[in-house]
Amino acid sequence: MRPITFFVAALLAIMIAAPSAAQSTDIDINAADGVTLKATYTSPGQPGPAMLLIHQCNMDRSSWSGISAQLVEAGIHVLTMDLRGFGDSGGEGMSGGFPQLLEKSAGDLDLAYALLASKAGVDSSRVGVGGASCGAMLTSDLAARQSEITTLMLLSGPAGEAASAHIMATPGLAVFGAGAEDDSVLAGVAANIKKAVDGSKNPHSTAKVVTGTEHGLPMFEKHPSLEPELISWLKTQLLSN
Repeated sequence: MRPITFFVAALLAIMIAAPSAAQSTDIDINAADGVTLKATYTSPGQPGPAMLLIHQCNMDRSSWSGISAQLVEAGIHVLTMDLRGFGDSGGEGMSGGFPQLLEKSAGDLDLAYALLASKAGVDSSRVGVGGASCGAMLTSDLAARQSEITTLMLLSGPAGEAASAHIMATPGLAVFGAGAEDDSVLAGVAANIKKAVDGSKNPHSTAKVVTGTEHGLPMFEKHPSLEPELISWLKTQLLSN
């Protein structure tokens, strides 16, 4: 074989063996009432599990960029979505009242989850969901509605009655929860999260109550070890199943 032919063959072999580079795509999700929601889907370029991330109600989907990049690098497909009225999404957001936002967003999350699970290369038997503050509340309820979800992340967001019951009754659902003991936005949220996680029968479920008043993602700045611990936990749960 001539040297140049050998070089081309070797290069092709490397290209075939190596996974494709990660790619991000902005997506429109059309809600049942006609509102257009904006989301970003990032593929690691290879088959694998997936994670849906929902922001807290003073941020938007861009707040997950750092965590999303780490998950994608590990081979996890990620979808982030702006809740209605936040970021690039249409809709009234908080102006219609918080209960109405939660009610309408439930259907929005069902659409986002179905979209992610249907993506080429996504292993729909290994899909996790999670969020911060209102995003955690919404994703905990989503996990209760979608029983095939295997992994749940709650940051400074309480699990409601239905979600807590689902966590207790579903040993196959692993939960990571974290909250600050003196949370300045939702008093008692850390205790709520710990109670919900303590009710889990999954041996990998973990609750972290940290010091401070921070709410949601700002906990990571106050406690630098928390984010790496969370990322490690998510990788273990999603990639090992």
